[in-house]
Amino acid sequence: MAFRWATWLLLVAAWSMGCGEAFRCYACAWPTPIYSCKNITQCKPEDTACKTTLETVESEYPFIQSPMVTRSCSSSCLATDPDSIGAIRPVFCCFRDLCNSVGMARPGMGTLAVLGTTLLQHLIS
Repeated sequence: MAFRWATWLLLVAAWSMGCGEAFRCYACAWPTPIYSCKNITQCKPEDTACKTTLETVESEYPFIQSPMVTRSCSSSCLATDPDSIGAIRPVFCCFRDLCNSVGMARPGMGTLAVLGTTLLQHLIS
């Protein structure tokens, strides 16, 4: 009886792991305002990250327009070094289901540093 119970429990556990949702990311192939990029895409099995690339930032005050981004699934996402200055297109990576939305992705100090240096570069040039 205990063997049947354990077998049944293992089968249910294996089935529930296989029936989970596939990895998903927000995606927009063309530069889109950061708050408008809301398309959800199913990632391929080899994809391990959600990638966001900051394409353009408004360079003149009063900064009315939203930053333009592209978002996608990625099998090899290499984030921009937060200590680098003047990155032309900073890349941000996250590794959870639907983690690359504005509301879900909370920028850390490294993200804020990259955004700040990019904005500063646009203001100076």
